[in-house]
Amino acid sequence: MSSPTKKTIGHIHIIINPASGRTEPILSIVNAAMKEAGIQWDVSITKKKDDGIHLAKAAVKQGTDVVVVYGGDGTVMEVISGLLGSEVPLAILPGGSGNVMASELNIPKDLKEACKLVSEGPAKLRAIDVGQFDKRYFAVQLSLGFEAEMMKGTKRATKNTLGRFAYLWSVIAALKTITKVRYDLTIDGQQDTVEGLTCIVANAGHVGFTDVSLDRHIDVSDGLLDVIVVRKANMGLLKLIITALIRGERPDNVEVVKHWQGKDIKVLASPQQMAQCDGEVLETIPSHIKVVPAAIKVLVPQEDK
Repeated sequence: MSSPTKKTIGHIHIIINPASGRTEPILSIVNAAMKEAGIQWDVSITKKKDDGIHLAKAAVKQGTDVVVVYGGDGTVMEVISGLLGSEVPLAILPGGSGNVMASELNIPKDLKEACKLVSEGPAKLRAIDVGQFDKRYFAVQLSLGFEAEMMKGTKRATKNTLGRFAYLWSVIAALKTITKVRYDLTIDGQQDTVEGLTCIVANAGHVGFTDVSLDRHIDVSDGLLDVIVVRKANMGLLKLIITALIRGERPDNVEVVKHWQGKDIKVLASPQQMAQCDGEVLETIPSHIKVVPAAIKVLVPQEDK
């Protein structure tokens, strides 16, 4: 598909998560944007877990030029999972409290501007990778330990009230209870062992509570996953977190954070830790993760790389 414009997009199907953290009049804003552009649109509403997968698959079968998702990163990942293997591209309207993938792809946070990207452009299609474990996928990251505890401890109501600073309270609470474990890593056949608090397997670099990136080298389109281990719970770590929250930047500190890249990753934590994937706490701990390169195409601003 060539770079989409209002001339090439005749129909879109929008999947909305009504439990997202925003209170915008989504339907009226979409209607105004698409009506002006002459684009036909249908809408589906998620009600429970995995609805985004089934609704996206149904939209592909019914025939549409673009599937649009309104929600946070969990909803985005469900819709991506439903689109995998098809040629139908995705457009993202940020509607959650984090919106990491939207930040990663420079998609406007303002709903009207994000709608305008679909209806008017200028826009292009960018192929992005996804991570896979078992029969599941992730677009942003999978993590063990401290970060998973932090995600679990951040309630939706608190995020809606305090925004990105809601995570700070969870950080402080998690730091009081988390302990170091040993990570046995195998990355593209190379083995390494390191002690740390959390192991993050990242596809996207941005952090959910701020525009800062975990590392400037992380690229959602590079065909690689990034493995990051936070090694110490000290004032250096707390300084990194607070600086990220307030200034939107992550100072380098190799003593605190260690970083690898690879396509095929095995992680064994001893003892085992809690795990999360794109904001959802997992029932089973994944041990083998791999990248699916250029898995899906997403509508992004023309000036995006």
